[in-house]
Amino acid sequence: MLVNSFDTKFGNTAKKYELLDNTFIKLIKKNKSFERIFTSVSTNKNLEHKINLRSDITGQVLNSIINQNLHKNKNFYYMGDVFKTDIFSSQVKQFREHGIEIINENNMNSFLSSMKILIQYLNLIVKKEFIFVFTDPSIKKTNEFILTEKKTNSKITNYVKNFKKLSKSILYEVNLEKNFFSKNYHKDIFFYVYSSKSKKILVQGGAYSYKKNNLSINGFGFSCNIDYWVELI
Repeated sequence: MLVNSFDTKFGNTAKKYELLDNTFIKLIKKNKSFERIFTSVSTNKNLEHKINLRSDITGQVLNSIINQNLHKNKNFYYMGDVFKTDIFSSQVKQFREHGIEIINENNMNSFLSSMKILIQYLNLIVKKEFIFVFTDPSIKKTNEFILTEKKTNSKITNYVKNFKKLSKSILYEVNLEKNFFSKNYHKDIFFYVYSSKSKKILVQGGAYSYKKNNLSINGFGFSCNIDYWVELI
């Protein structure tokens, strides 16, 4: 059977997605406290009004959790597809995401647990060609430059100090621009991971508070933009 170049390219790309799925699952299963939650959504105007979270998958995950009236600590991971409008082409495209949500746990403990998993995942795939950027969602004033944690008294100072203890070799910056990627539901800290090779956002995440029908949960998590990871393999 003859295989043309398109079939070969498609097959190789599919293998990359499969590699990332398998690597993520293997990594998560080492931590037996996580349960998988399944979700896949299509974005539209009605959905955007109902889901006010970091990503549409995250919104679906937390809607499911809060409908269970969950008050105890719970850890979830997910792998799913989001259909949303691409900001460059204005076309609806399919995007794949991997992520975790740590529910009703101390924010610093959640941060450290999330960072350990994420750093391992990044080192396995991206090979240190990335940089973390941390920001404080509560910043009121807009600054023009990226600052270091030594120049600010913001809440993220302790997070950054603990991050450095986890891995001294990983690059990071602190950005204190107002509303820099973070939304009004974030609290204490928001972060993203930037690829120094592709110049794209590989991961975004942070602490948040979610309320619905007089019920509320606090959480910490991250979402990986897997399509951008595939480009780096």
